[in-house]
Amino acid sequence: MLTLSESRNKLYLGQTAKLDGASIAPNITANAKWVVLAAPSDSAIKTESLQGADTTSPSFKPDVLGQYTLQVSDGVSSSVLVLIEAIDVPVFWRETTFSTPNDGAAVLTAAIATHVGGVYGARDRVIDCPVTSTDDPGRMTFAYSIAAAHVASWGDTWEAPPGQPSRVVVPAVNLDPAHSLTKFSLLAATSQSACSSPDARTLASLDTDAGVPMSGDIPTSEWVWNARFSPDGNRVAFMSDNHGIGRLATIGFDGSGKRELAPTQAEADGGALDPDAATNARVQGGAPLGPLTPRWKDNAHIGWITFHGPTATSNLPMDWELYVVEDKDGAQPELAMRCSNVSPQTFDFLPDGSIVLAGTHEINLDAGTASPTDLLVYKANANKDCELVRNLTNSKTDSDWARDLALSPDKTQVAFLSGTGQGAIFGNNYSLSLATVPVDGSRAPAVVPGAEGGAAPGVGPRWVAGGTALTWGRVVMGAGIFSGIPGGVGGQAAIPVEGGTPRILAEGSSSQTPDGPMHGRIISGIGQGCSVGRGALSSGFMAGSVALGLASLIARRRRRSN
Repeated sequence: MLTLSESRNKLYLGQTAKLDGASIAPNITANAKWVVLAAPSDSAIKTESLQGADTTSPSFKPDVLGQYTLQVSDGVSSSVLVLIEAIDVPVFWRETTFSTPNDGAAVLTAAIATHVGGVYGARDRVIDCPVTSTDDPGRMTFAYSIAAAHVASWGDTWEAPPGQPSRVVVPAVNLDPAHSLTKFSLLAATSQSACSSPDARTLASLDTDAGVPMSGDIPTSEWVWNARFSPDGNRVAFMSDNHGIGRLATIGFDGSGKRELAPTQAEADGGALDPDAATNARVQGGAPLGPLTPRWKDNAHIGWITFHGPTATSNLPMDWELYVVEDKDGAQPELAMRCSNVSPQTFDFLPDGSIVLAGTHEINLDAGTASPTDLLVYKANANKDCELVRNLTNSKTDSDWARDLALSPDKTQVAFLSGTGQGAIFGNNYSLSLATVPVDGSRAPAVVPGAEGGAAPGVGPRWVAGGTALTWGRVVMGAGIFSGIPGGVGGQAAIPVEGGTPRILAEGSSSQTPDGPMHGRIISGIGQGCSVGRGALSSGFMAGSVALGLASLIARRRRRSN
């Protein structure tokens, strides 16, 4: 519910408006009467729709986009008009397009850009400058661009109050095949940006001449990744690896006030951070496997998890430490929690300082043991060892998944992807649905009605419109050469929290003919920085396999065009 205290107001469609009559009409203190004078032509809102129409603070929920005109009066001499505009909430995603010319040439061009649309039909448009890459025979461009599309999982968005520009930050990979160079950047934009806008900017970047591997594997020795907005949206925390040195840093959304706060990686045996160590990380299935995206504990403190010990670079890193550092120059990071019995994929802070995480852990059953992935709440004891507070999902088999968590704005609910599967996470043997569960465990997890199946891991849910709707990534399988892309060509969907008919905001596509042009479009939502984990195929392997198929296709085209 959004309290409105002005005579002109905006709110996101889906939110309930509570009118603060004492602020809007301070002269009307008794016998207040509210009426609806006008509403959009397709709206069902009438005066009878108002809850508490004879009080100073009525409420109602707009049902369509557009302007609503209300009047409050005392029935005698005083009256005030109130204008309320229900607007669409911005939703961001990354789009990668591929094309080959009609003349049968072997050149492939790829372009990557950030888009914004809306849950309820706002026009899709580009908000930054598309980055293009072209090479012959196109193998490197294809493999890298697929991987670059999936790093949207490491970005973040910040929802502004209605009527103000919302913000997005996303890591990007720019490829220069001609010179075997790769540039890693942290890009920022707003829902009102365009390519020429000053607020569509690069916050940080690293160049590497490590070459462009034909396999499509993303090198992690030079990288900018894992971005996260502060709660007020003014600063961005992110991780970088520069020549094998991992760092946690923050920067203002306007590009000012960059601070390098702490090493990202623990020493081999834990207990301290290693200032000379690279982050234990590699790309799997288009999403990171350690480090996990840092999270803001509040507007002044950032926490992050670092793995150590013999399992640190495995699919199931079990030994980890949670550190917290204040966002100021010279601050010293402090160990907040250590754990060795769960492999986390993502986490977030709860108001009392405990954390909720999606993690794989071993459980004892009558028939033996199992290792499901559950949503778990942990706190630190006096020795800073982790203690399990509650299991929110209580799965029972190795094939059970609860992952890609997102806390609601009021931190009382968790949205996540729930389902079962075995083997490679992007294989056809997975079924993931959008679900929610209360943080206090007061009810069992429940799939959002209408959002059953088809959810894409790594681009997990986001709460939007003040927590009244959810967006999430969808698996959309491509055709021909695009059928081997991890997660398919992708899509972005939205649905009210209570369920309903999903709205498809964007969807990938693909087409090709043996001798004609090839076109493709991959959609990747802004994710939660989630590790894929548990036996995932690497994006390099998948992208490399697709690239081999692409090279074969282009070779055939070249032979037939000669």
